[in-house]
Amino acid sequence: MSDKNGDRSGEDGAAGQNIPIWKRGVTRRQFLLGATVGGAGLLLTAATSGVLGKTEGRAVYSPKAKGMVIGDTTRCVGCRRCELACSEFNDGKAQPSLSRIKVGRNYNFGPKGVQLGFWRGAGRFGNHRIIQDTCRQCPHPVPCQMACPYGAIEVSGPVNARVINQEKCRGCRICQRACPWGMTTFNEELKKASKCHLCNGDPECVKACPAGALRYVVWVDRTKDIPGTFVIPAYIETPDDVKKTCVQCH
Repeated sequence: MSDKNGDRSGEDGAAGQNIPIWKRGVTRRQFLLGATVGGAGLLLTAATSGVLGKTEGRAVYSPKAKGMVIGDTTRCVGCRRCELACSEFNDGKAQPSLSRIKVGRNYNFGPKGVQLGFWRGAGRFGNHRIIQDTCRQCPHPVPCQMACPYGAIEVSGPVNARVINQEKCRGCRICQRACPWGMTTFNEELKKASKCHLCNGDPECVKACPAGALRYVVWVDRTKDIPGTFVIPAYIETPDDVKKTCVQCH
């Protein structure tokens, strides 16, 4: 029943609450109010989902290095002074295992180790050819830089060397496994990784070599000329936040 003012509370009161909304009578004012509130809700939902659902990518692009250290194996006598100079300059102590240039690991059998057979490979127990491993300062995309999940590998001037930021490094050692030539060094005491930063264009290893077997030269891409000596584990891949930006240009 309805009163003289058109009140239908008797029909749409308690019982009317069970009537579906699309069957109820809706005034123009109620419609406009509902449309305004609903529209605002949609806008808020869209804005919120845009903020919460968006994953910021970490853009990684490295300009080419301006220089690099190369070794002349015909001159190297295996004295390993370069390793001492490197660790003394960077770490304050003569510890070849911390050196960014690698000679000792190739000293006896060359970069491929003993698997080629005794007296058949390079090194002191082979053809006496001592091979110096140096960082290639890889062009973009830099394997170690792309694999680092913490963005710790950066490009540093004035020679655009690929440098490991010690404050960002968390010692996960992923960069060490991501380099096909194994040129990352890890300090077990500090739990930090490091690599050749070219000493701002005046490498200590080059200056220390008594045989002139090392040179600092203008950068050229040697990543295609020198095959990798280490197998990259299958689990090493580009972090998701880097992939999101890589797909834009790769």
